[in-house]
Amino acid sequence: MPPLRILSIFNRYLQYGGEETMAVKISGTLSRQAMVEEYHYSTAEWLEEGKLTAPFRGLHNRSVLRRLRLLQQEHQFDLWLIHNVFPAMSPAVYREARRLNVPVIHMLHNYRFGCLNGLLFRDGRECRECISGNFLPGMKNRCWNQGLASSLFSAFFQTAARKSGILEHAARFIALSVKQAELLKSIGIPESKTAILPLFVETYLQPFTPPPENGDILFVGRLTPEKGLMTVLRAWSGITTQRRLVIAGDGPQRKELETWVREHRLDNVIFKGFVPLEEQAPLWESAAAFIAPSIWHEPGATTILEAMGRGRPVIAFAKGAACDHLADPAHGWLMDPDRSDAILKTIQAVLDTPGETLCRMGMQSREFVREQRSPEAWLKLFMEMAEEAVRQNRQDS
Repeated sequence: MPPLRILSIFNRYLQYGGEETMAVKISGTLSRQAMVEEYHYSTAEWLEEGKLTAPFRGLHNRSVLRRLRLLQQEHQFDLWLIHNVFPAMSPAVYREARRLNVPVIHMLHNYRFGCLNGLLFRDGRECRECISGNFLPGMKNRCWNQGLASSLFSAFFQTAARKSGILEHAARFIALSVKQAELLKSIGIPESKTAILPLFVETYLQPFTPPPENGDILFVGRLTPEKGLMTVLRAWSGITTQRRLVIAGDGPQRKELETWVREHRLDNVIFKGFVPLEEQAPLWESAAAFIAPSIWHEPGATTILEAMGRGRPVIAFAKGAACDHLADPAHGWLMDPDRSDAILKTIQAVLDTPGETLCRMGMQSREFVREQRSPEAWLKLFMEMAEEAVRQNRQDS
């Protein structure tokens, strides 16, 4: 089979995030064995074209469909790899792919088909009230952007997406972890069309520095409630130690977290704010372990893989992709987020773990990433899936 021609489709959000980073990395990786074009349309463009008409264009964006037709006519793509079409590209993208007889592989970075905010998480807890496709609870609770109008739009969008035929006619859906695949089945994504393909990182290529004796516990990421840092801080307040909990990141919950730390006089909790990737080396060199306490079912959890690739064992809650990455106890520790005593006990055990043991765990984690979570491992599995999807589409045509 000649090199596949793939169109990668992504709707950029107003704020740059992990989904966009991964979509770009995936295109670069695919270009090693395929001819890849990217079509990225942004929410900012959508709003600039007129805020009053934006909701209507979000449900049927003619300019996006026109562009897709021209791209398909020019390049004759064998398949479309869709990452995200919400909120601006419109569910009509799915219908257009079917009209043009182009097979779709849809990588699901969230739970949008069954949740208005895509997280299955609301008010500090897991929420599955809309998972069957009835979005009335989400509208009532204003789950997208905390607004009634925006939640109403999201509900119309997701309903239209479910009715577009994509659930039945996509060639494949990609789940990023076993737990995500289970939840997608509950949403209505056909199990027969779902492939589990974890994401990849390249941090294992960086020089290895052993975890230092008595080093920091490090968190790097966005400061939002679903990241679970408040749960960690409550446990940390019950530990007597001179070791530091270092938090590198920014976000809407930062002020709340800093206030809580100040009120409880936790002098060994350090907030670094946002630290660019190129300036993070000192943070990792002084870290004995990494903590990733997401309390939602994070589909990909690439921050865990990045830490493992750097040779740092990981502490995480038994949620989402963390269960896949840390299935081997040699890679770190999984905790129950609902048991405060167990969280405190686990963190204390990590602090008591000798540096030699942490180093051995870090090296094993690094080797796991090299063998099973590398771009090469991901590319091999994806291309096998893509070629099969294209062959099947040609047989059915």
